[in-house]
This record gives sequence, structure tokens and C-alpha cells, in this order.
Amino acid sequence: GGEVPTGHYTVPLGKAAIVRPGEALTILCYGTMVHVCDRVVTDTGVDAEIIDLRTLVPLDIETIEASVKKTGRCMIVHEATRTSGFGAELSA
Repeated sequence: GGEVPTGHYTVPLGKAAIVRPGEALTILCYGTMVHVCDRVVTDTGVDAEIIDLRTLVPLDIETIEASVKKTGRCMIVHEATRTSGFGAELSA
């Protein structure tokens, strides 16, 4: 996934998007890392469900919980920041 629509479009606040369904692992990501994760999963053949959080506040806890309950595993991916990465909040 990841094509930008042409014309006018909106993205709902607080609603994550399942970019790729999968059974073995849930990957939570946003921004550029969505594309990086999709490429890695495609190249390695891992059956991972990729969730684009899209908004962090509000956060779509329901979609996250449903996916992690399904897969039993969760990986959080975000770009490296010097301090205060949102991944720590997600893991907490």
C-alpha cells in the first residue's frame, strides 16, 4: 500500500489503517517507516500485519489490540530520534 490518492481526500483522525494483513506478527509504524516495513516484509516473506497508526493522538487502540490478539506478537518501528520516541509510549 501507499499510493497518494489524486484529488481531494481526507484521513480520519484516530483511525489506523491495516496496510497489509498478516498472521505471524503485528508491526506498528507511521510515516516513512510504513514504506520501509512494507518493503522489508515483502523482501523477506514474513507474514506480518502492518498497521499504519496515521495519528498518534488520538491513537486507535482498538485496531492495535485486535491485531496483537490475532498475531500474538508486536514490533514497534519508528524513526530514530535523539529523545522522546513515540515507540516508548506505544510499548508502555
